Amino acid sequence: MDIPVLMVVLAWFAGGFVSGASGIGGAMIALPVAALFIPIQDVIALSCILNLVMDGMITALHFRHCKVRALYPLFAGAIPGSIIGLFILQMVPGSMLQGITGILLLIFVLWQRKAAFSQKGGESWAKGGIAGFASGVLGSAISFDGPPVGAYGLYAGWAPRVFLGTLGVFFIIRASLTCVLQAGAGLYTPEVLRYAAYGLPATMLGTLCAFPFVKRINPEPFRKVLQGIIAVAAIMCIWRAWL
Repeated sequence: MDIPVLMVVLAWFAGGFVSGASGIGGAMIALPVAALFIPIQDVIALSCILNLVMDGMITALHFRHCKVRALYPLFAGAIPGSIIGLFILQMVPGSMLQGITGILLLIFVLWQRKAAFSQKGGESWAKGGIAGFASGVLGSAISFDGPPVGAYGLYAGWAPRVFLGTLGVFFIIRASLTCVLQAGAGLYTPEVLRYAAYGLPATMLGTLCAFPFVKRINPEPFRKVLQGIIAVAAIMCIWRAWL
C-alpha cells in the first residue's frame, strides 16, 4: 500500500468517525489531510463519493424524523447550485481551490464559535433556497455542502433529530446529483476510483466505530476539539495554496 492510499484510508476513517459522532465535519477532517498527498481536484471528486457513504449510514438512524416539506426550497436552490459548482471545479486552478477551501473552513469555525444563528427565525422558502444554492455550489466545487444548510437548520429551529434526519436526506440526494454530474464530466478517473476502493471500507468502519461512543461523548468539549482540528486543517490548506 503506497503512502497516498494509506493516507486516504486513515483520513477517511477519521472522517467517518467524526461524522458518525457529531453528524458533520467528516469531509472537513479528511479532505485537507488527503490533499497533502493527492491533487486537490482528485481529492474533491473522491470526497463526494465517500461523503455519500457517510451520509447514508448516518441518515439510516434518523430517516423517520425527516421533515419532507423543508426539503423543497433546499433542492430548488441546490440543483442549479450543483451545476455551477461543477463548472467551478473544472475551471478554477487547484491552488486556488485549496485556498478557498481553507478560508471556508475558517469561516465555518468562526461561525460555530460565534453562534451567529442562535436566534430562531423559522422556515423560509427564500432563505432555504439560498442555503440550498450555496450548499450545491460548495458541495460540487469543494465537497463542503454542510455549513450553509446546517446554518439554515439552526436558524429554522429544528429539533436535533429533525435536523439530522432532514439534512441527512438532503445530503444523500444532493451528493448523488453531484456524483452523477462529476461522472458525466469524466472526473472519476481510474486513480480516483482506486482511492475510492480503499476509502469506502475505511469510511464505513470509521462511521460504525463512532456509534457506540455517541451517547458517551460530552458534546461541548468534543465540539471544541473538532473546531481546533478544522482550524488547523484550514491553515494547512491556505499555507499549501501559497506554496
